[in-house]
Amino acid sequence: MASRKDYYDILGIRRDATEEEVEKAYRKLARAYHPDIKPGNRTAELSFREISEAYEVLSNKERRERYDRLGAEFPLPESVWEDDLEEEEEGFGLEGFEDTLGRYFRAGEEAAARRQQRGRDLQGNVEIELEEAVRGTVVEVSVCREVPCSRCEGKKADPESSQKVCLECGGAGQVQVGLLPSVFFFVCPCCEGAGRIPAQLCRSCSGRGQVAQKEVVSVEIPAGVDDGCRIYLKGLGEEGKNGGPTGDLVVNTKVRQHPYFQRRRDDLHIEVPLTIWEAALGAEVEVPTIDGPAILTIPSGVRSGERLYLAGKGVPSLHGKGRGDQVISLKIVAPEELDKRSEEVMKELQRLNPQNLRARCGWHAKPGGARD
Repeated sequence: MASRKDYYDILGIRRDATEEEVEKAYRKLARAYHPDIKPGNRTAELSFREISEAYEVLSNKERRERYDRLGAEFPLPESVWEDDLEEEEEGFGLEGFEDTLGRYFRAGEEAAARRQQRGRDLQGNVEIELEEAVRGTVVEVSVCREVPCSRCEGKKADPESSQKVCLECGGAGQVQVGLLPSVFFFVCPCCEGAGRIPAQLCRSCSGRGQVAQKEVVSVEIPAGVDDGCRIYLKGLGEEGKNGGPTGDLVVNTKVRQHPYFQRRRDDLHIEVPLTIWEAALGAEVEVPTIDGPAILTIPSGVRSGERLYLAGKGVPSLHGKGRGDQVISLKIVAPEELDKRSEEVMKELQRLNPQNLRARCGWHAKPGGARD
């Protein structure tokens, strides 16, 4: 390219233009004349070469001073790119564009994600009684999901407003980063490649494209759920974007504490108090179960802390492997108050049964096994 051409005139700037003005002018012209924007247009291709050449000279402080000093005598090799290429090939390509590159790489990743995106999972919490956890139940869960705005149909723009050219890309839909030969093009993050942006955002959704919608969903709680279980209802979450799959509704369960049953895995534990005579003589007592009252046979001579089992009276397995048991812990309770006759009976019982139970504990054994 002949050196007689005025690089300042090519970029449309004053001779005392600042570095920022040179950069701004170049970006504006590059967006308009880049061959990818106007493929097959020979005039645009030549103009872009002139613009790139002018920018390559004026954006470099030393070259610009040399150009201003020599004017028409400014020497050019066959290509301006060969001028001091070996010395500057690491510096003139992408130097100074790290932040810009990072921005548009992120924008490109976000644009790719926007092509097809799975809908967000919705979270719901339910609190149920132990009986409901054992038998299963149906509960209603209130959820709030994001749905496309009915006014703008998810497009974020007010349908009654006009469109204007995107100032970020100049209407090209993509942005150039770097200089030839190291040039990158990215989808414009402002207009998302459309080249135009709405002059006014949708007033119904404030430009979000989505609005919150509350809904009540009936959820079937299977028998055997425990505290902290998660129930996944596929496809009841938020809608996917750009054809992506719908998210799920995740229901977290909490089982309230029962007044007398304690759950341990699939077994239900309960403590049953016995009188001294019931423990000594045996008895039949009524005990509660999760299915209603049941008669429990107490054998004679039981001790406090012993356990009895009611098979199949526990919690159904969530995985369909039968049902747990009800575990009954016996607790012998002495009478709190005795009348005179009861006291006489207890003394008679003591006289008839003089054994010392503590003697069997080995408390009085001497070292070596000897006893007193």
